Parts: sequence; C-alpha cells; structure tokens
Amino acid sequence: MAPPCPPDPRRHYRFKNGAESYLKMDGIASVMLPMQVLITEFSLMELASQSVPEEVGGSGGAHLISSSAKKHKKPPAMGNQKRHLVAKRAETSQKKQSAKKRVNSPTMGNQQKYPTSSPLKRHAEISKQRPAKRFKSPMVGNKSPLVIRSPLVTGSPMMRLVVSPVVMGPRSTSRSPTSPVLAPHAPERSPSRSTSPSPNLDDQTISVDNPDNSTSSRSKPRKLRFEIWNDMDPIYNGGKLMQARCKHCNEVFAAARNSGTSHMRRHLVVCEPRLKMHDMVEQLKSSELSTETTVLTNWKFDRTITRCELVRLIVLHELPFSFVEYDGFRSYSLSLNPLAEKVSRVTIKENCMEVYKNQRASLRDMFKDYNYRVSLTADLWTSNQNSGYMVVTCHYIDDEWRVQKKIIRFCVVNTPHDGFNLYSVMLQTLRYYNIEDKLYSITLDNASANKSMMDLLQLNLVKKSLLHCKGDLFHVRCAAHVLNLIVQDGLQVIELVIDNIRESVKYIKSSQSRKEKFEEIIVEMGIYCRSRPSLDVPTRWNSTCDMLESAFPFQEAFHELAEKDKDYLYCPTAEEWQRACAVYKFLKVFESATRVVSGTRYPTSNLYFHEIWSVKVALESKESSGNKTVASMVHRMKNKFAKYWMISYLSNCIPVILDPRFKFRFVDFRLKQAFGDNASVHIAKIDRAIRSLFNGYSSETGESLQSSTQGNGTASSLKGHWADWSTHVSAESNQVTGELDRYLHDDLFPCDDDSFDILHWWKMHTTKYPIVARMARDVLAAPASTVPSESAFSTGGRIIYDHRTRLSGNTVEGLICFQDWLRESGSSYFDIIKINSSSSSIEELGVA
Repeated sequence: MAPPCPPDPRRHYRFKNGAESYLKMDGIASVMLPMQVLITEFSLMELASQSVPEEVGGSGGAHLISSSAKKHKKPPAMGNQKRHLVAKRAETSQKKQSAKKRVNSPTMGNQQKYPTSSPLKRHAEISKQRPAKRFKSPMVGNKSPLVIRSPLVTGSPMMRLVVSPVVMGPRSTSRSPTSPVLAPHAPERSPSRSTSPSPNLDDQTISVDNPDNSTSSRSKPRKLRFEIWNDMDPIYNGGKLMQARCKHCNEVFAAARNSGTSHMRRHLVVCEPRLKMHDMVEQLKSSELSTETTVLTNWKFDRTITRCELVRLIVLHELPFSFVEYDGFRSYSLSLNPLAEKVSRVTIKENCMEVYKNQRASLRDMFKDYNYRVSLTADLWTSNQNSGYMVVTCHYIDDEWRVQKKIIRFCVVNTPHDGFNLYSVMLQTLRYYNIEDKLYSITLDNASANKSMMDLLQLNLVKKSLLHCKGDLFHVRCAAHVLNLIVQDGLQVIELVIDNIRESVKYIKSSQSRKEKFEEIIVEMGIYCRSRPSLDVPTRWNSTCDMLESAFPFQEAFHELAEKDKDYLYCPTAEEWQRACAVYKFLKVFESATRVVSGTRYPTSNLYFHEIWSVKVALESKESSGNKTVASMVHRMKNKFAKYWMISYLSNCIPVILDPRFKFRFVDFRLKQAFGDNASVHIAKIDRAIRSLFNGYSSETGESLQSSTQGNGTASSLKGHWADWSTHVSAESNQVTGELDRYLHDDLFPCDDDSFDILHWWKMHTTKYPIVARMARDVLAAPASTVPSESAFSTGGRIIYDHRTRLSGNTVEGLICFQDWLRESGSSYFDIIKINSSSSSIEELGVA
C-alpha cells in the first residue's frame, strides 16, 4: 500500500456562498486559519468588492484576490444563458488570455510585482495617501500570540482591515494595545490563563508588567472623561468606582473596570425620562417664545439639584413640609417640567434634616481648624408649646476680617431652667463644636439663672487654663438689656404721664366706628400724616417711644374727639403732652444707643463704651432739669446705671484701647472724668488687664513679651547728684520696647473720618502688630448685645405656630439653624452630593 501523500500546505475551504479559494501560507510551519476568521475575511472582501469604484478596479471582488488564488477557484453554479455567454467569451478571447501574465503570490520579505495596467496597483498607490489604522494583536494570557500574514493583496484600506494579524489560540475578544506583534514562525505556546472579555477598553488601564493584576489599585479615583458621565452619577466604594446611577430614572448599573460602559450607553439610548427631557428642551429651543437659547444649551437636568432647590425653598421661606403635597404646587411644577417627580412630606423632611446634619458637620470641622477665638450669645424663649428653648449664636471674624455669626444651637432645655441645666447644655454645645478652648466671651442678659450658669462654666474653664485674665472678661452683660432695665426704672415714675396717651390710642383702635370717626376728624382739621398712632407694648420701652412719636401730630384731633364723643375720657391735657414730649426727647438717647449696640454686621464692642457714656452725660444733664417729672425719672435711672457701670466698665474699656482712634489715652481721659480722685485705681486695673491679655496671646503664639519697664542696670546703680537724671535717661531709652507699647505710643488715627473701618485698619496692620492684631480680632468679634440670638425667636414663632405644634425639638433646631446658615452665606449653594445619603455618621447632641 502506497504511503499517504503529505498534506498540501494549501488548505481548501468552502465559504458560505459556495465559492472556493486557496490561501498559500508562508513558510513550512504554516498554520491553518480558523474557519470563523476565513468567513469573516471573505465577508469583508465581498463588502470591499461592492464598495470599490469602477475606475479603481472595483468591477468585482476578483480584482482583490491574487492570480494564484484565481487559478484554483471553482466557478459557481450558473444558469444556461449565463453559461452560454461565458463559453462564447472564452472562445473569442483565448488568445488574449494565453498572453496574460500570471502574477505569483508574494512571500514574506519579497516585493510584489503588478502589471502597470493592473487596477490593484493603482488602488494600492491611491491607498498610500490614506493609510488605514492597523489593529494590534492582543496577548493571550501571558503568552505571545502567533501571527499569520495572508497572501492576499494588502494595498487597499479594506484589505488591510481584512488581513490584520489574528491571534492563534483560544477564542477571545479582548485586545491589548501594548502587546507586541511576534514573528509568524514563533512556536505556539498554550496560554496560562484566558483574558475575560471587556466590552469597552476606553475606561480601563491594563497592566502589562503584571498581567495577573490587571485592575491594580489606585490612590486617586480615575477621571471620568466620557460624555456618558454627564447622565450618570458615579458610585464609589472604598475609593473605587463600582456602580453608576442614571440621573434620569435612578437605575443602577455596574461600572467597575471589567464592566465597561457599553451597557450604560445602550440604556441612555432607550431611557424614556431622558428622551422626554431632550424632546422638551428641543421644543423650547425651537419655540418662538424662548429667547434664552444659551441657557437651554448649557442646561442639564439633574434630579439632585432640583431636590436641593426644593429643600432650600422649604427652609428659607419657612414653609410646612406638606407644601410639596399641595395640589397647586404639584400642578405648577408639572407645568414647568412634565417629568417633575412627586415628593411626599416625609421625604422632604428627611432631605432637610440630612442636609442640615451635613452642613453642621462642615461647620464643626471649620471650628476645629479655626485658629482664633470666638464669642457666644445665648438667650431663652418659651414657645406656644410651652417648651423652653435655648438659642446659642457663635460670633467670629473670618480670614477676610468680616464679622460672621452662626446659630449653632436651638434646643429644648429640660425643666427647671436653672443654672445647672443651662450649664449642661452650654458645655455640651462647646464640646461638640470643638470650641471649648477657643472662647473669649459669652454675652448674656442679667437673669439670675444666666449668672449661675456663667459661674459654673467659668470655674470649669479657668481650672483647665482655657481663659485669659482668669475669666475677668468672660461674662459680658447685654448692652441692650442694661439700657432696657435703666429705662424701665424711669418709666415706672412717669407711668401716669404716658398712660392717658396709651389709653387714647387703644380707644380709637378698639372698633371700626371709632376709627372712622377719628379719620373724619383728621380730614376736617387738615392734618396730613401718613402714619396713624400706634399702640405700644408696655414691656418694650422702644415701642413706647414709637407710640409717643406717632401720637404727637394728632394732639388737636384727640381734643376734638373728646368734644364730639362723650365716651372718650382719656384725652391728655396740654401739660401731659409737654411732659410726654420731654420724656420722648430723653428716651431718644437710649433708643439711639440701643440701635447702635444691636448691630450684627459690624463690631459693636468698641462702640458700647461711647454709647453708654452718652447715656451717662444725658442723665447728668437732666438731673438738674426744671422738669420735675424728668428729674424724678433720672434719679432712679442713675442708680441702675451706676450698678451696671461698675460691673461692666472693664470689659467695655478693653475694645476701646484696641481702637486706633482712641487707645489707652482716651480711656485714661474718660475714667478720670468718671471717677475723679479714685480714677487711678480703675486705670491701673485696666492696664493690668490689657497687659495680661497681651501676655496670654504672646504665650499662645510662642513669642516672649518684652517688658517696657525693664531698666538699665548701670544707670540704676548710679548714686549721687546725677542719680535722678540717670533714671530719667534710662526710662526714655527703654520705653516703647514691646509690641503693645509700640502700638499704644504710635499716632492716633483721626476721629473725624466717618468712613473709618476698624476691621480694615487691623487687616492692613497685621504684619506691623501681629500679636495685638490677634487680640483685636477676638475682642472685636464679641457682640455687645444678645439681639442676634433674640432674632431667632421671631423665626421660631413663625415656624412653631398654632397649626404646626407637633414638630420635634430636633426638627425645629434643624430648620432654624439651617435657615440662618443659608441667609448668612448669601448663597443657595450647599452640598448637593450628600443629600442622597441614607444615613448620617454625625453624632447627635443628645438633647431632644
């Protein structure tokens, strides 16, 4: 039996359409192409043959196959008519076909030769001007791939695509752009591991040096550069991108390294909310009524931003949570956005509280890193729920030397509201916000419970050495409250003088008929005044002052009403009107002082001394007045004034020293006027306090204080006739050696400059007086009154009204604090990323 013939290196394969072809492999160790690759190549060849134009040799796909392949090609089955035409054409062109030269198949390393008239050569020359991108073969595991080069012509771009290198090994769709292209004669090696397919490699980084760890960890999250992330929110786990959430329908998709992005792209194509939104935007762009085309071009729908704006609307305008369930609001929202989602009151409440907790955590971190001291104000308030609330407001100066205030606590205080319970709440607040060691002062009114709380708190902080001057400057009495107490004592004396005016205003406002009758009298007498008499609140003396001011223009109208209405029995006499006018002019001094010390946008501690001094001068001038009513009123007011002047003059003088317009010389001048012969004792007390404060700040900054009183040893040791002269020369040479003394002895800033900004001045002189500037920053941040805290009670009254009494203490605190932060920041921006978090890691303060 004859031995079997060796296998022909030319392999014969049948394609889908019945056509046959032989491909000659290069070298002896040629390897057969898989059937799937050949089918793919032939399909692409058919596509190329249909797309090649006639003038480039595109009359059929046969021009793209070498002549050696044409020789072994089996003609396909044809009909009778077509077979007859082919036979006739073969007889008439036999001579021409015998003369045609055969083009041999090229081998590796040899140059191909084509006839001059061959359309393939012309096509190859054209394709050189527009080369196609060649695909690189991937790695198979950690083995090098085997590469086969087809004997087909590679001149055209389409054939370059068809005959690109192919991996010989297990079926895999993964490619590595960094894998080297190996020679076709390299021995085939079995792969050690197969690479998992990756739908999209654009977002992935494959490690060539370590193929076993293709998804190496990174210290920073990779940048998301694809446009797909405009519609997707990334979800990280441990700093690694794991999932993505559609911004339009909230569907979650896998987004890890080995997941790719193709599935997310396919989703965006069919995402109904996204398509509807794009259609709506396109309709708005094409609408004649829409002129803001640039806004629509840059606008992108984001559910998170929409929810944050809704939270801001609820909190900033004190709306109930059920507002989002109002039919009118939902109809209005749908008219603006047909895809607006419906939110329940429970959901919006959770969103509000979640944002508040996030902002509270940010504020806490800010105070933790704050390198200066802060001051607090606090006050108590009873709501219509009969619950006692305590508000704590923090005051500080930021890096731009601007006054800032933040309500950091608005909590329910357990009964009884004594000093110990208030102390517990205050200490808990200080520790939570990390400001226990950063306190300069706390401003409170003169309630006995507040004094007990401050005694306990001051003792606690002084033991820990957390307060300067042993806490002498820690407790500040509210200036507005002190002025109110002084005025109230005086109003008790003249109560009968203003009582008739109060009853007269109450009479005309008690019924509609009386109001109309009073209006007729005003018209008849020709009194032109926009405002009408207003009724005061007896416990608020400033409202009493406003009542007197509004009633003075209608004196004649009240007299006329008394003549026409017999039931009106409260008409003031002319003498009572004169006394009331004198009282009003006197009270205007207190009203002006109260208005100045109640400011929140500028420092008030340095202004309190000047305002209280103007009150002192007014009391002394009216004491000898011929008006007995005012004189008796002033006598009682002076006693109250002297009491609080002695308590607070130390804390009032320190800010004046740090005002470059006055400094210590002004304090020395005023105290000599106030105390006379005993002024030296009080002046020395203030001098010790300012130097002790400076020493404390010097030790905090690590700088030593140079004493301005240190003498020269040589001069002090001299005796005799020139001893006094030596002492004088030594004092002159050693004075002004410290920063504080240098500041105190420098020239004063002109007082007549109304545009003077003390914070700006210290900002510009920080480098010249670094320690004193640090002192001024903390001292000027302390408010003179508790008005900033009392203003929160008005907000609380609007939030907790008769139809909204079931709010918990934590909810009320969140709404009031967050509203204050939004108003103070002057912006609607807040952290929109954390609003979707389902849980909060922020520890609660523990007070309901």
